[in-house]
Amino acid sequence: MATRVEIEVEVDEEAVRALAVGDEVQADLGRRMDAVVEVGQATAPVDTGEYRSKIHRVQGHDDDGTVHVDADADHSIYVELGTRQTDRTGRRIHLPHHTLGHALDAAGGDH
Repeated sequence: MATRVEIEVEVDEEAVRALAVGDEVQADLGRRMDAVVEVGQATAPVDTGEYRSKIHRVQGHDDDGTVHVDADADHSIYVELGTRQTDRTGRRIHLPHHTLGHALDAAGGDH
């Protein structure tokens, strides 16, 4: 015979926020994002090198503790997501690379 167990949990949102912006958690997130930057720069497509050189960890964090990696070259969106531009035969010229998404996956960790 099965037994039904109900557990009620109250989450202390303030404590979770405090933990997320704490020094240890932020140091860990910083190390992880530095790994993302390293992988992103190593795997970025290179024409002029500008996109690769613009991949960096954004200093600081959001109010909720989120740490960001950015590539702020003017053409970063086109490198990441490609374009619909095609050649005369209808093949896409600029395919998406998803460099930062792949770098996030490749940097790994237990996230």
